[in-house]
Amino acid sequence: MTVETNLTFWQQANLQRRVIWALAMREVITRFGREGLGAFWLLAEPAMFIIGVMTIFSHLEHNIKYSVAEYLAVSYPTLLFWRNGTSRVTKALEINRALLHHQPIRPIDIIYSRILLEFAGAAGSFVTLYVIFIQLGICAWPADWLAFATGYLLVIWFSFGFVLIMAALSEMSETIDRMSHIIIYLMLPFSGVFIPLYGIPAGYRNALMRFPLVDAVEYFHSGYYGSRLPTYYNIPYTLATTLAITLLALSLTQISIRKVQLNK
Repeated sequence: MTVETNLTFWQQANLQRRVIWALAMREVITRFGREGLGAFWLLAEPAMFIIGVMTIFSHLEHNIKYSVAEYLAVSYPTLLFWRNGTSRVTKALEINRALLHHQPIRPIDIIYSRILLEFAGAAGSFVTLYVIFIQLGICAWPADWLAFATGYLLVIWFSFGFVLIMAALSEMSETIDRMSHIIIYLMLPFSGVFIPLYGIPAGYRNALMRFPLVDAVEYFHSGYYGSRLPTYYNIPYTLATTLAITLLALSLTQISIRKVQLNK
């Protein structure tokens, strides 16, 4: 298959958009098949995780000052981006090496298509469940829509950089690929999802705020809860560190792509 080399920027962008979309649809069919619920599992799987965690931890509610079900309904979906995304992109290039013989497909397209699929599933399940939980009285509308949406986008931005780093390192090192699940589990206590920062001693709280993911989740909480829940965050620091993570991720991705292309 040949591809025109004298395309304009917008024509090239449209071509790559179509390639990424086709790869995403291929992944949907490969993973979920055409029978039964099919692509609906893209939303159902994250939703089942959220409902399961809410159910398991809700028995703790009598020991704390806020609703555990409500807290986890708006907090737990934030970790689905970087946790599920990482599990889907590790060794993605090596597994799909045969696709690189098709000229329009670039290695980065394979990674982006998987990230797009996981992020779309996580966001879609959150929005769907959030509306349902509001109707059931478990959740409420955000106190500050702008902070709520901005915090959510900051979580997605951090997750994008983190997932890219893990994808690149897994292609460069077999050790990182095998340790990726351990790294994800070790990150859980530092995700800002299970314990709000106001319940952590000040010394440990200040240390946790150095991690941009915690800052982003706390800002997301501030948008949802408003004055109902004390929150701590430093948005300029979060923006700067997340930008640095993204630049590092893109650099490592290019290095890993060159490694894959040399071995193609």
